[in-house]
Amino acid sequence: MGCSCQKNREQFEVIREGGLGKVVFRSGVQSTAVTVSGRYGSSIVRNQKTGQIVFAGKGALELTAADGAVLLRTDDLDLLTKVAATHDRPTARNTETGETITLVVPETVPGA
Repeated sequence: MGCSCQKNREQFEVIREGGLGKVVFRSGVQSTAVTVSGRYGSSIVRNQKTGQIVFAGKGALELTAADGAVLLRTDDLDLLTKVAATHDRPTARNTETGETITLVVPETVPGA
């Protein structure tokens, strides 16, 4: 019988609100986590150990990191802006039109 310590086992998390919300599901099978994420609008699937986003949802609006990795796909511009505020130099575009979206990310005021 194999070790049950799960030390080297991969886990995939479904996280609501583009990664800003709660973890609503965990699975050792990536395809199961992706399927479950379909039940939660604007959710992402992330590798729990590495933090890498392996599935970024569905929608016409896409947010990408500076390295080109897709962070989120959604139809909610407000959520896109909130997620963009948590990353360094993200870019957004409308995947249907190819148009680049200029995001106005509010600056955080120290001590506020």
